[in-house]
Order: sequence, then C-alpha cells, then structure tokens
Amino acid sequence: MSRSSQSRSARERIAQAFTMVEDVLYVGLGVVLAAGGAALLANAAVYFPRSLLGGAIGASVVAVLDQLLLILMMDQGESAFRYARIELGLLTVMTGVLVTCLVGLRKRDKEAVAERA
Repeated sequence: MSRSSQSRSARERIAQAFTMVEDVLYVGLGVVLAAGGAALLANAAVYFPRSLLGGAIGASVVAVLDQLLLILMMDQGESAFRYARIELGLLTVMTGVLVTCLVGLRKRDKEAVAERA
C-alpha cells in the first residue's frame, strides 16, 4: 500500500467515525426532545383541568399556553424558530420607528390638535 492510500483510508475511517458520533448525538437529542415535549404536554393536560376546577382560570391559561408554545418551538425546529425571531425583531424595530415618529410629530407642533368631523 502506498502512503497516499493509507492516509486516504485513515481519513475515511475518521470521517466515518465522526459521522457515526454525529448520528448518535442527533438521535439522543431527538429522544430527549421528544420525551421533554411529551412530559410538558402531559403536564399541561393535567394542570389545566385542575386549575379549571379550582377556579383559577386566568393564571392557568397563561401557564398552559406558555407550555404549549414551548412544545411547538421544540417541535418546529431551528429554521421556523429563526424566522419567528427575525419577525419579532422586525416588529420591534417598526414599533420603535412608529414611537419615534409620534414623538417627533408631537415636538414639532405641540398645539396641533386633530379636529373632529
């Protein structure tokens, strides 16, 4: 065997080993995420009726929705979550621009008042 074929063979074995480790990590992460999602869903399914019967519906709705949102974020994956973060960032910037424009208009003419029709 030549030296180049030995190094190529060693590189292929190392690449296969890394691929196998990566596959094991992804399967383990998937199992942990699935178990976590199932546990959160079960907790929400138990917590919501209990709080409904206890009369504390206001606080329980927020808690259950929070858990369901977390489950959906875990289920959707990184790409959908990334797009949601971009959208929220853009909405934040747009809100800031709107507030800045309103403050600027207010400072421009403090006596300006809209007339009613």
